[in-house]
Amino acid sequence: MHWWTLAFAIGARLLIAALRRISSSLPSVLIAVAAATVVSAAIGYEDKVKTTVTRIHDLQTVQTITEFMTNQEHITQLTEEAAEHNRRMRLLEKSGGFDNIRQAKVLSAQVAALDYQIDLLKHELNAQRVALHAITLQGTIAADGMLSFYPSDALPPNILSDGKRWRFSNVTDGEITFSAGGAVVGNIPQGLPSFEVPEMRWELLLALLPSALVMALIGFMEATSISKAIATSTGERVNTSKELIGQGLANIAGSFFGSYTVSGSFSRSAVAARSGAKTGLFAIISALAVVSVLMFFTTYLYHLPQSVLAVIVMMAVFSLIRFKPLIHAWNIDRIGALIGVITFVTTLLLAPAIADGILLGISLTVLHYLIKTMKPRVEVISRKSDGTLGGIRAHHLKPISEHFVPVRFDGSLTFVNVAYFEDMILEAHAEFPQAQTILVVGSGINEVDASGEEKIREVVGRLRDVGVKLVFSSLKHQVIRVFEKSGLLDELGSDAFFSDKETALHTLSQRFRKPAYASSYHSESGRLAG
Repeated sequence: MHWWTLAFAIGARLLIAALRRISSSLPSVLIAVAAATVVSAAIGYEDKVKTTVTRIHDLQTVQTITEFMTNQEHITQLTEEAAEHNRRMRLLEKSGGFDNIRQAKVLSAQVAALDYQIDLLKHELNAQRVALHAITLQGTIAADGMLSFYPSDALPPNILSDGKRWRFSNVTDGEITFSAGGAVVGNIPQGLPSFEVPEMRWELLLALLPSALVMALIGFMEATSISKAIATSTGERVNTSKELIGQGLANIAGSFFGSYTVSGSFSRSAVAARSGAKTGLFAIISALAVVSVLMFFTTYLYHLPQSVLAVIVMMAVFSLIRFKPLIHAWNIDRIGALIGVITFVTTLLLAPAIADGILLGISLTVLHYLIKTMKPRVEVISRKSDGTLGGIRAHHLKPISEHFVPVRFDGSLTFVNVAYFEDMILEAHAEFPQAQTILVVGSGINEVDASGEEKIREVVGRLRDVGVKLVFSSLKHQVIRVFEKSGLLDELGSDAFFSDKETALHTLSQRFRKPAYASSYHSESGRLAG
């Protein structure tokens, strides 16, 4: 525990809370940032020093740092080698020819091997970094006035320590940075990026397209999620189409200044909402403020503690974490809620590569949707005691007639579920073998594609061979149009189509004029669940 870091964090939190109690119009966050920066600079909170390996008198620490620097250099070399292989591979693919393509494939395999080595080295480098951060050293002033570092439990006799606990911070160009203080913002590059027309290399377009789509999708999802989270508290309506257009325009403009991929920031938007921002004018004022800081005030932010920034973000984001919607979703759609939980946990486990977690959530959502679409709700219906219609299984009803079977199909007839439609119709005929007509109540059919129309023809033919007629009711206009264009309407005849289900049931009952089928429906087999 670094107590000064903890003190800055708690102090910033208490100061912001106190200022908000005094007046909500006070810029509490800005005041806390300014106060923390002044105090940090006054007490020398950062307290860093640069040294070399020769000043470290601990064999284990020297060995770990040396291995750390070696791995850094090795990663740089392998990255440059992989980049050169990629450059040559693109040139060979562009040239064409059997030999060139073969050489390009060899280079592609070599790049994959290099990427694998780089990943292994990065994991090893991270483990070494963790081990270095766990080491604390004592500092002593040598005869030349420079600091030397010894293990905390192995300080030479008659040598006084400076009383500080020095920790490893970083290695840059062979220089080792030790810190006895806390983390600050540090140097911020001054000035604005210059205008430059981006270089268009069409041979890289296909290679970059998958990554570009993933980044665009993640950026859009992040901006949309934060917008909807804030909108729940403000009551505003979120226009996702405008958000997507805005992001596209921002990325196009940003490409002329070498910017990163542009998206709405979850933490920044949360801070804005927490600060009382109401309109898009906030973004313009914020942008002008950032420009002013980059032009004139970057040096004044050097001593701002990182822990204060962390507290500001945490205060804003924690207010957006809500468990009630998750509990509500669990009560309504447990599979959907479970996918949300899996996505949340995965993004935490895979951080900072949150793209993989989000893509997993998208994949599970699409899979869940396809499964629901492949097997829509289908049920044989009958009259309830109050005269309304309901599923015979769900309400334990008697079949409406032994001569015709009304089946309600709640789904569009597309290539995804046409096989399921056929199974359900044939199963209904199998469970009611004396029926001469099967009525499809199609109020839930919103779309019919070529596969659906073809499957209906097949089912009509199979039922016709055994003396059973397939008729429809409550079909929507767009479905009727498909039947007209395909000729299916003329083939089945006008008497096979009814405007609504009540007309169809009345007409079919009059057509057969037989007593209602009174026996109980006990069959538990089949899939026609009501």
